[in-house]
Amino acid sequence: MRAAVAVLLATLAAANAATAADPQQLLEHYRCNVCHAVHEPLAGPSYAAIAAHYRHQRQAYAVVAAKIRVGARGGGLWNMPPHPEVSRADADAMARAILAVKE
Repeated sequence: MRAAVAVLLATLAAANAATAADPQQLLEHYRCNVCHAVHEPLAGPSYAAIAAHYRHQRQAYAVVAAKIRVGARGGGLWNMPPHPEVSRADADAMARAILAVKE
C-alpha cells in the first residue's frame, strides 16, 4: 500500500513539474490567449510587442513576471487585471517565454 501511495505521489509531482516547465501550457492554462496573441494585439499587446518593449531592460523578466501577478495599467483602453493565482515560478516561466518571442 505504501509503495502505491509513493508511486502516486511521485506521478503527481512529475505531472506538476512538467506543467511548470512548459510555459506554453501555462499561458494556455491561465488563459492569457484571451487578451494576448503572439504577433497581433487583441485586448492586450502581442507577446512580440511586450518582448520588444522590454528587450533592453535589465530586470525585464522580473518586471513582466510581477505584472502577470499584480496586473498593469497601460496607455491603452484596457488594463491587465491581477492574477494572484499564478505562482511566482509559473509567472517567471511565462515571462521568459513571452520575452523570448521575436518580431
